[in-house]
Amino acid sequence: MKKKKLEKVKHKKGNRKHPKLLFLKWRNLKLSKKYMIVFFLTIALFVTSAIIVYLQLNHGQKDIQAVDDYSNQLNDVSQLAILIQAKDVQSADYLLTQNAQYIDSFKEYQNDFNELASKLESTLVTKEQRSLFQEIKEKNESIDTAFLDRMVSSLEGDNDIMANTLRDYSSRMRNDTILLVNELMELMKEDQSNALTQAKNSSNTSIYVLVSANLLVLIIGIPLMIIVSRGITSRLKQVVHLTSRVANGDLQSDSIKDHGKDEIGQLATSVNLMKENIKAILMKVQNASSSVSSRSKELTQSATEVKEGSNQIATTMEELSTGSESQANSASNLSETMLSFVDKVRSSEEKGKDILTSSEGVQQLTNQGKKLMQQSVTQMKQIDTIVAEAVNKVQGLEHQSTEISKLVLVIKDIADQTNLLSLNAAIEAARAGEHGKGFAVVADEVRRLSEQVASSVGEITSIVTTIQDETNQVVQSLNNGYHEVKEGTNQIEATGDNFNSINTAVLEMTSRINDISQNLNDIAASSMDMNNLIEEIASVSEESAAAVEQAAASAQQSSSSMEEVSGNANELSVLAEQLNKEVNVFKL
Repeated sequence: MKKKKLEKVKHKKGNRKHPKLLFLKWRNLKLSKKYMIVFFLTIALFVTSAIIVYLQLNHGQKDIQAVDDYSNQLNDVSQLAILIQAKDVQSADYLLTQNAQYIDSFKEYQNDFNELASKLESTLVTKEQRSLFQEIKEKNESIDTAFLDRMVSSLEGDNDIMANTLRDYSSRMRNDTILLVNELMELMKEDQSNALTQAKNSSNTSIYVLVSANLLVLIIGIPLMIIVSRGITSRLKQVVHLTSRVANGDLQSDSIKDHGKDEIGQLATSVNLMKENIKAILMKVQNASSSVSSRSKELTQSATEVKEGSNQIATTMEELSTGSESQANSASNLSETMLSFVDKVRSSEEKGKDILTSSEGVQQLTNQGKKLMQQSVTQMKQIDTIVAEAVNKVQGLEHQSTEISKLVLVIKDIADQTNLLSLNAAIEAARAGEHGKGFAVVADEVRRLSEQVASSVGEITSIVTTIQDETNQVVQSLNNGYHEVKEGTNQIEATGDNFNSINTAVLEMTSRINDISQNLNDIAASSMDMNNLIEEIASVSEESAAAVEQAAASAQQSSSSMEEVSGNANELSVLAEQLNKEVNVFKL
């Protein structure tokens, strides 16, 4: 039991992680793939709605064709009634006049009836219609037989009573046949009404599906586009904010917390790394400049001491005549002081080399930061291109909706022409009188259908107008996002310019440090020469007092060298202070 509970708990925890995993996968996708997913999803919804609407319209077209077929059937059935009436008239006229011309006319109407019956029989669908039609054919055959086979022969045999009896029989059969024809027409009208109702329902369904599909596309597509754009904009604002702070010298800002692996995530990681590297470099430069400043002060102090020692040597040279021992002791002290001075100069030279190495490292890191900023500018330009493509594609969608409006206008023109044709047909039916009543009913139905089509076209026009307005709003939103991306690109490029300025300043600093190191090297060489001269003074002072003047000259030369060393040390101290001021611009 405990194992099952643990498995259930693990399963629940695993299910809770799925949304996080999906969110991480989405953030790790490239920006182009994100926009392509949203775009293709919207296109898929549009295509699906178009297919559904096409199927609905196709079904509606079949219903309209069925209504048209029923109208043709009604015309044919009404024509059958007309032919039956015409044959009955020929029969009555022949009974009165016994003119053979009426027999020929009767046969022509009989042939017309048979041809129309054959055509109409193949279009009947229901069992009840076929049964009624079979009765009509049988009664028509009875009428034909009564006239051609019996009434004609009775009149030729002068059997008027039989002829009148057959005439009465034909009249009854005619009336029965007309009733059957009317009953068949009622059935067909009922079927026609059902087909018309189904066509209306199909049209209403098509409109509902079209509106629902478009609303679904708007409800899903627009929020997805807004969510993606807002996510990208908020993350880019964080990057721009941090780079602006760094450009203003503030390196104490918190790093960007963006763990995505897309272009913006890589840009955020690069900016964080750049900030930390710049901070580390500037801290090294600050420490090195402080060290150079303190060493230069020590060097100045040592030079002052050496200068004072040289002055003491000059004074001592005047007193050498009183005792070479005192001169030798002073020379020995001077030699020891110079050894200490040489050690300090060598130490300063080594520190100068260290500073030079550190400045070269600073220069390399600054070049890396410059390259990273160039990559950031390239990525921003790619983002700019993708957003511009999205704007163009939505504008293409707006153009397609305009084409739909043109098609709706064409359909409206067809409906108007159909209405005009129905009006002309009604006028012709009125001229035909009694024989045109059936055609007048058809014309009236066509007119109603054209009016319904015109009404539907108006509704479709309103829907298409709404789609165009929503599409214009989407275009406006994408243009605003494109403007924000443009501003981000300009800020990144400005940050790149600031890095170029930093790189130039670091190059100048490296050149100056190199000069300082060279000066320290010269000082060390001069100090070695001075030490050798002092040793020579110490050895010569015991041999001859005559060398006092030469020692004094050497002391004067040493004093001038110390003045030069002191001046160089002061310049080194000034350069170190300037370097500190440059570094203090940044908040570490």
